[in-house]
Amino acid sequence: MQTSNPETSGRYHSTWLSMMYPRLFLARQLLTEDGIIFLSIDDHEVYNLRLMMNEIFGEENCLQQVVWQRHGGGGNDSKYFATDHEYILTFAKNFHAIDKLRRPLTEKEKTSYKQKDEHFETRGPYKTSVFRPMRPDNPAPGLRYEIECPDGTMVHDEWGRKESGFLELKNEDRIVFKKKQNGEWQVEYKIYLNESKRVPRSLLTKVEKNPKGRKQLREIFDDIDGIFSNPKPVGLIKHLLQFSTNSDSIVLDFFAGSCTTAQAVMELNSEDGGNRQFIMVQLPEPTPEKSAGHKAGFETIAEIGKERIRRVCQNTPEPSGFRAFKLDSSNYKTEIVPESNDPQIHLIELKGTLDPLREGWEIEDVLYEIALRERYPLNSTIQEVEELTTNSVFRITAPDGEKAFYICLDTELKATDIERLGLSKDSVFICRDIALNDTLAANLALQCRLKTI
Repeated sequence: MQTSNPETSGRYHSTWLSMMYPRLFLARQLLTEDGIIFLSIDDHEVYNLRLMMNEIFGEENCLQQVVWQRHGGGGNDSKYFATDHEYILTFAKNFHAIDKLRRPLTEKEKTSYKQKDEHFETRGPYKTSVFRPMRPDNPAPGLRYEIECPDGTMVHDEWGRKESGFLELKNEDRIVFKKKQNGEWQVEYKIYLNESKRVPRSLLTKVEKNPKGRKQLREIFDDIDGIFSNPKPVGLIKHLLQFSTNSDSIVLDFFAGSCTTAQAVMELNSEDGGNRQFIMVQLPEPTPEKSAGHKAGFETIAEIGKERIRRVCQNTPEPSGFRAFKLDSSNYKTEIVPESNDPQIHLIELKGTLDPLREGWEIEDVLYEIALRERYPLNSTIQEVEELTTNSVFRITAPDGEKAFYICLDTELKATDIERLGLSKDSVFICRDIALNDTLAANLALQCRLKTI
């Protein structure tokens, strides 16, 4: 794939950083207060990118510079070192707003929980761990005390919790005493499966690697080699989502590529019953003309991403779908007006024209543009009112279902059809100004909140 920022450029780093800065600045604004952003990057720009992130997000909000092992072998043709890893910079919008990060157990990790007790019905199986500090070289006050064993003997040591914490575990029947080979007592505590999660590690060696990402893409498209040299594996993205999202999170990928992130979101929802949503952003970058993907009819990277989502949707057990939007010019007539003291060009909507909509406008395009102008999100529901005989009226409802408005783009309104809508003083009705006569405009203004275009 060709790049618009070749390494031979004298401003290679500057050009790349200039492209990234506004996107990352916007990303921070879009994040929720407890939001997290991941940036996958290699050695070429990791230091520059981290400095930029420190400036935009604040150095204190850097949670970790994760090292991901993307390759597990080969590389003998490398001149100096075989590069086995990349970095994943992890920043929070506000680290104070983030709770502990924990990921669910893998299937392999679950196999160690084999023991059962009288609490099995409510707590499930468990395993035990030695009741000792994880860092004996880093003592903490209040951890050295005596514990009474089943035979009445006392064991004095530095333990993993303060005495109050030990007594709490004992009262909940979570303490186990075992005899070691030398006859001494060993104090352990129960860890139940349904209460267990793991802290994410800064070194990722056991998640899927790059070859898996290429294999996953070939399974969907048969063969589109030559376009994506190193597509991210789904398992890597799912791993990050497991400890950084909840069931209702919105996941945004600024550089969607083949839309691995979308597949990861859908698969994770299927696995844990979540309702995560995704937003994928990808420029319509042309595919190489001689590539298999271009020959298969995918003229742009964005087309590959959309088709991948379609095919994954068909294979997910739960119903899922998506909407695709292209950035376009406004459906309103505009004129280019240069300001006298500013070299920038500004688009100004033409007011007072007979019809402000430009020639060739499409109904769906105008509906979405007006929805955005009314501060409705793009995932609002658009439904045509079927009870009418003449006019085409649409009801646009916000995702939460708490607000809605009606809109008609016909050039003429019939009073009988409008009456069937049952508009009230709280109802919002939008129509074209050319569709109204004076009488109908006056009546609608009394019935509802009338807006015209």
